[in-house]
Amino acid sequence: MTIHDSNVREKLLQLGSQKRYNFTAEYARCGYKVTYRRGLDRDKLAPTIMFKNVKINNNLVTDHLWFNYTKGFAELGKLIVGDVISFNARVASYEKLGHKIDYKLEHPTKVKLVPHKNGKDALPIPNTTKGKNELLGYIMLEN
Repeated sequence: MTIHDSNVREKLLQLGSQKRYNFTAEYARCGYKVTYRRGLDRDKLAPTIMFKNVKINNNLVTDHLWFNYTKGFAELGKLIVGDVISFNARVASYEKLGHKIDYKLEHPTKVKLVPHKNGKDALPIPNTTKGKNELLGYIMLEN
C-alpha cells in the first residue's frame, strides 16, 4: 500500500485516531453509493452526504468528506447548501482504489445544525428517519 500523494488529508493524519474531535462543516450535497456484498445476488444502494470546509476550531482540516447518511444527519431536516453542522468524530484511514491510503472521519455523534444567523431552522424531511429506502427516495428527488 502507498500513501496517496495528491489527496492525502494531511491535517487529518496529524490529528491521529486516538481520540474524538469536534468538527464543523458546511453541507454540500447528498447522494448514494452502491454497496457490493459477497454472496448476495444484487447490489444495494446506501445514502450518503457530503460536507465541505471541514474544520476544527475554525481551522480547515480538509476541503470535503463523504459520510453515510445516518439517522443523526437525517434528523437535522432538509439541509440547504452552506448549512453548518457540528459533530464529533474520530479520524480513520482507509484504502482507496489502487491500494492508496486516505483519511476520513467516522462514527459521527452529537450531530447538530449550527443555528442560522436569521434564526431559521431546517425543514423536516418527510418519512426519512424510518428507513434507508425512504431516504434514498428523498435523495433521488433532490438530485
